[in-house]
Amino acid sequence: MKKNGSKKYYLVSTKDLILHKKQVDIVCKLDNQFSIIKKKKNVNDFFFKGEIYDINNNWKLSSKSQLLTQQKEKRHKIVVKVIDEMSFFKALKENRIEVEVVHTYKDVLTLKVGSTSIRQIASLYETLYIDTQEKPKTESVPIERIDLSVNNVNKIHNDYTTINGQETMVSVKELLFDVEDIDLRNRIQLQGNEAEETSSHATLMASTIAGAGNSAYNSKGVAYQSHLSSSDFSTLLPDEDAYYTSNGIFIQNHSYGTVIESFYGVEANAYDQSTVDVPELLHVFSSGNLGELTPGEGNYQGVNGYANLTGNFKMAKNVLVVGGINRELEITSRSSKGPTYDGRVKPELVAHAPQGTSDAAAIVSGVASLLQQKYKESTGVVPSAALLKSVLIAGSDDVGVKGIDFSSGYGNVNANQSMNIIEDNSYINDVISNNETREYTISIPSMVKELRIAIVWNDPPANVNDSKALVNDIDLELRKDVNSWLPWVLDATASQDSLEKEAFRGEDHLNNVELITLDNPEQGEYTLRVAANSILTSQQSFSIAYSFQTKDNFTWNYPTTTDRLPSATDVYIRWANGFDLQVSKVEYSVNNGEWIEIENGANISTPFLLWNTPQANGRARLRALVNGTYYTSEEFIISDVITPNVDFNCDETIQFSWNAVPNATAYHIQLLDDAYMYTNSTVSETNIAIPKSTFTTPYIAVTPVFNTEEGVKGQTINYNTQGVNCYYKNFLAFIKDENLVDVRLNLSTLTNVASVFFEKTLNGSTEIIKIVTAPTLEELQIDDTNVEGGENEYSARIVLSDGTEIYTDSIIINFPFDNTLKIYPNPVVASEGMFVYSRGNNLDIEIVDVAGRIIYTNRLQKIRQTIPIPNFKTGVLFVRILKNGKQIAVKKILVQP
Repeated sequence: MKKNGSKKYYLVSTKDLILHKKQVDIVCKLDNQFSIIKKKKNVNDFFFKGEIYDINNNWKLSSKSQLLTQQKEKRHKIVVKVIDEMSFFKALKENRIEVEVVHTYKDVLTLKVGSTSIRQIASLYETLYIDTQEKPKTESVPIERIDLSVNNVNKIHNDYTTINGQETMVSVKELLFDVEDIDLRNRIQLQGNEAEETSSHATLMASTIAGAGNSAYNSKGVAYQSHLSSSDFSTLLPDEDAYYTSNGIFIQNHSYGTVIESFYGVEANAYDQSTVDVPELLHVFSSGNLGELTPGEGNYQGVNGYANLTGNFKMAKNVLVVGGINRELEITSRSSKGPTYDGRVKPELVAHAPQGTSDAAAIVSGVASLLQQKYKESTGVVPSAALLKSVLIAGSDDVGVKGIDFSSGYGNVNANQSMNIIEDNSYINDVISNNETREYTISIPSMVKELRIAIVWNDPPANVNDSKALVNDIDLELRKDVNSWLPWVLDATASQDSLEKEAFRGEDHLNNVELITLDNPEQGEYTLRVAANSILTSQQSFSIAYSFQTKDNFTWNYPTTTDRLPSATDVYIRWANGFDLQVSKVEYSVNNGEWIEIENGANISTPFLLWNTPQANGRARLRALVNGTYYTSEEFIISDVITPNVDFNCDETIQFSWNAVPNATAYHIQLLDDAYMYTNSTVSETNIAIPKSTFTTPYIAVTPVFNTEEGVKGQTINYNTQGVNCYYKNFLAFIKDENLVDVRLNLSTLTNVASVFFEKTLNGSTEIIKIVTAPTLEELQIDDTNVEGGENEYSARIVLSDGTEIYTDSIIINFPFDNTLKIYPNPVVASEGMFVYSRGNNLDIEIVDVAGRIIYTNRLQKIRQTIPIPNFKTGVLFVRILKNGKQIAVKKILVQP
């Protein structure tokens, strides 16, 4: 009983393992008392000093895979964690187990197998765990566009003008985005692992991360010059390391989920391994949109509104999971919440989520791209995922209940504060070994309102289905003189009351993220102490980031001088108020005019205010009154948004026009080149004719200019899709009455139009029906009352003031002669009806069967008349036209069922 065999698993008491660390591998930690072990590969037989028990294979099966084994024989997609791939396939062959390999990732295999094969696979020594393959789904419900000011992204764009994501690459893992989208063009690198199917959701995520802002004023993404790649999310596993390292991809966005899963599964293990193998790689996941649901299994089963993260991959330690908040910094009820299965804090962060947490993840992926660029420019190397997480967490703002919590994690992303951490070198990268302690000194200046310090490390993956995921335990402590401060921790007891308790200070032995905050710290030197509580590997790297928020000052965050606000539109203006007093008044001024108080802009305790911008155009400022002092914003622009019209689209030249914008001194004509809109020309008029050879793409926008400052970027249009030809939009002709054809011409512009000739050609002879000289309306209509039977071809000739003639398309009207009878379709489908063409006065119609019985009669009211045939028999029928009771025409029709 004590002698350990070579290819078996045993259940042992965890306390007995201390004597056997070099002889056994822990395969799964069931709880604090028991573990499942196997003998190390290079160890001969040995005697285990302690109790040791045989164990069946049920521990290798997730609850869902166990259910599959009870079903009738059918093929299922499963995910299998194995000791190593080669020995596993050898064992399959030896045991004659047939499988279809769908995907392989390191020692994780996605297979299609029959129900009875699942337990056979579980019986193999080489198998460590089996789970089902869930189907991913995107997490988005359209509501509104993203607001980059919620996370201070606009302030990065203003304060760090060269930080735009350039030379970074972000992978979007889901279906393929629209590679032809004009906000993404020529910045896409596909490597063959993308999905065949495209989706609007993926396009929206890609645009949020990296949109160039070509299509509209609010289509600019976070890292608007970053490059994009795509990876199919059908496997739910990471991509191969080479995909990331060979292509310079160190951020991957995952805006999708499956179902509520609360365990450390195969996918969680794989993503932790992915980050350990590529330490610079940051996986950003949405938390999910099931925040109002109750988990049906796991440690938090039945706890309403918590532990509802969507997918076991979100249980991984080294990924960054992001929840959602609205524009008023409230956590959305749909945003999935933590804790993880073992009580860890997830989501770590929140961001603006107008359409679900998908958007929040995409925003954070974009912010991470900007931080990555800044760090690489400063140091020459790519930051680790741990450093990026620490910088994002240390730079975030507390939202929701005070302190960390299971809804908002460590706070709301503040992109600008995180960027300042890198700018100020307020971070530490180091390594530590077991039982080692490291200390660092940081200087805290005066007038600090809050100090935030975050430590993060890429922890080695736990065993699949371990009761606790943390492997290497590091402790952080802040000291000054005799005072010390520990990180914030939460009560993870499985009850709603416990999970909603406020955070308290204590040692954290669950998370590989720890956060210390300190309100109103005194100025001076502080010591950061990092202790290796338990390091199972030879050493562990870690990153620390810290930030200061100053007090007794006021800063406008939105709008900044580079922000452009559309007129007569609801926007949220934002600020940081370091005073302990609220804002007592907010006012605005346009073009150096009087200061006007904003409605609802008094006695404001929030750091934002909803403002309906005035119907105005030009330079504007805001100011806030705090404690008797006004704090004035930078000057910014408010303007109307121009949508240009196509006046004419001729072979050589296109003319555009637009409504004048008050106070505008000029207009920038912007065309789309390889990847971005550029200003092609500047005009003072409200129209422009552009040679067609000027365009490389058919996209154009017009933006107002106020002296030297651009207004809100105009709406981009594709001139080929505006329904405008050369000086006209459309030309129509159709039979209206007994002897009349209605002819219509819709001009696209009256500019330079001298006259319009309406013409008709019949039997090779062309006549002018009507001439309209110097038309005053764009929509012209005439009636041709002199219509003869035959092929009447109608057209219009537009004559310009310089004599140029433009011909419209022509339309042929086949006008029937007297006593002509035409029927279509023929054969006729029973119950669908038919059209009868016949010309003349006092005409009747009869439908007769082959026996001569009249089965339908009616009076013809117009040349083209619909005849319903719901009760007609199938087969041959005859249609007769009668005038004054005498037959003048007859046609045979075939009625089909």
